[in-house]
Amino acid sequence: MKTALVFPPQWYPSQPYLALPTLKAYLETKGHEVDQFDFNVESYDLFLSRVYLERCVEKIISRLSKPVKSPEDLEAEPIHRQIVEDTRYLEAIFSEINDAKEVLRDEERFFQFDEYKKAYTTLKVAMQLISYAHYPSKLDLDSFFMKGNPEENLQGILTATQDAMKNPFLELYENDLLTKADWNQYGLVGISIIHAGQVIPGLTLARVLRTRYPHLHIVIGGSVFARHQDILEDKKILFDEMFHSIVLFEGEHPLDQLLNQLKSGKPLDTVPNLIYLKNGEVTRNSSAKALSYDQLASPNFDDLPLNKYLMPYPVLPYMASRGCYWGKCTFCTHSFIYDSHYRKENEERVAEELDYLGKKYKTKYFTFSDEAISPNAFDRMSKAILSQGVEMRALGMLKFESDSVETVELFENMYKAGFLMLFFGLESANDRILSIIEKGCDQATEKRVLENSSLAGIWNHLYLFFGFPTEEKHEAQETIDFTVQHSELGDGTIHSVGQSVFSLEKDSAIYHNPAKFQINRILHDPERDMAIIFDYEIEKGMSKDEVLDVYESFEKIIESNFPSRSIWNYLSREHFLLYLDHYGREEILNMTRPLVQHT
Repeated sequence: MKTALVFPPQWYPSQPYLALPTLKAYLETKGHEVDQFDFNVESYDLFLSRVYLERCVEKIISRLSKPVKSPEDLEAEPIHRQIVEDTRYLEAIFSEINDAKEVLRDEERFFQFDEYKKAYTTLKVAMQLISYAHYPSKLDLDSFFMKGNPEENLQGILTATQDAMKNPFLELYENDLLTKADWNQYGLVGISIIHAGQVIPGLTLARVLRTRYPHLHIVIGGSVFARHQDILEDKKILFDEMFHSIVLFEGEHPLDQLLNQLKSGKPLDTVPNLIYLKNGEVTRNSSAKALSYDQLASPNFDDLPLNKYLMPYPVLPYMASRGCYWGKCTFCTHSFIYDSHYRKENEERVAEELDYLGKKYKTKYFTFSDEAISPNAFDRMSKAILSQGVEMRALGMLKFESDSVETVELFENMYKAGFLMLFFGLESANDRILSIIEKGCDQATEKRVLENSSLAGIWNHLYLFFGFPTEEKHEAQETIDFTVQHSELGDGTIHSVGQSVFSLEKDSAIYHNPAKFQINRILHDPERDMAIIFDYEIEKGMSKDEVLDVYESFEKIIESNFPSRSIWNYLSREHFLLYLDHYGREEILNMTRPLVQHT
């Protein structure tokens, strides 16, 4: 019995997602025959084609000609008429779309930023056209939204997965993607759903496969349904119509056991971390002990269409650890996703695997997908990479520890090893907020570590958010002032910034103990019975409107204090890694650095 693993849309089409190559590699060591399919990149390859865009125009014409129109049809009618009447606009998209994809895949043209920007804009316009064909749904190069967020409630899921007008993936699966394989040869199909935007595309695929190929056992993996495990008892219809089982947390050992039981025709009650129907009731089996790194296998990217990703050469994801060694941040859910078990790979073996993967897939580019690698582990890893002569360029995540550990020497070794870009979870520069988040650092530490990293030549990217419960406006202003002080036009130790508004997520520490954070009440809306993000009520701190005002004003501050934003804001992190290696940090900064008047 062969197995198929599928990664559904929507995710940015610049590299594979790591879950499938990792699962494939492990299952093959256990004697299973496994194929993997990245339907995310395959869908983009179809979306961004003249044939598909012409189909979208036909859909728009069909909606205009309907004798009885829905409210959505009537709402979109003016823009639909404008689209079909502007033949020059349509022909421009049709004629340029294939070349735009090739710009991102061509080594020379990719690094011509003006040409890159034009191609990127063409792709964005094409996705907008697709969105209008499926209005009010919205598709972009990294996202998919349906009106009303149907993924947040059971009835919404049941309706959206059968709505051919608003859900573009239903037709895409039926007419295009499922033709890529003979599904009769498989006994099990695993579908990985790792974020909310994949719920409707992923479950649409499950429904179509279940309908067309009733012999298949369809299993869902990924963090989304792991976080739904406590609310599935009254959602039996999902198991009846879409999938047969759910694997919680890490999938290697449970999938191996599930395949063994299915092959032998034995009951599923011994398969760990499995949720399924037993005697007509939703049942969860006992938990599995997480595998050590010695028991895992190096990821296998075979079968994936590496030539279809919007990249001039492959950029491969890699993990040197699982879970988070810190595991204390009160807003974070990663400890839950990894079932609170942290472990890491031997750093010498990391270097060996990077060398092997680089040579096998003809690349030197990697993105480390670890939640956070400790400074000591980074130090050992960098030394191993250098001693083994591994040619590598990479980006990774690093937590602020202390400048006595995160020294200039550490960062110099990392830079020499090939770590060109680091992502830091700043979150806030206010010491009180950092304390209640339990970041384990203060503003002074953040400042010194950024200085050390920057001195070594590394590009520092910060993540931060506004609106953590009890945060006051003056505390948010401290984060803003810190960013400006160390910005491109300040001392230059912060090179790029990503900001967001705080979201209260299910299974975070703050969710399980809201009173500790002065949250009066978490609002559980019965119309959002499958939500992962929740509204809440507080008495202290900024209101929602105040938080949004801070967010929007900070957006303008970033634009004015980071001239190079006109470059890095267009580039995905994988694209930017290639630009860093091609041009170097200082050249990228110089591309947009304003002229300084000397008197």
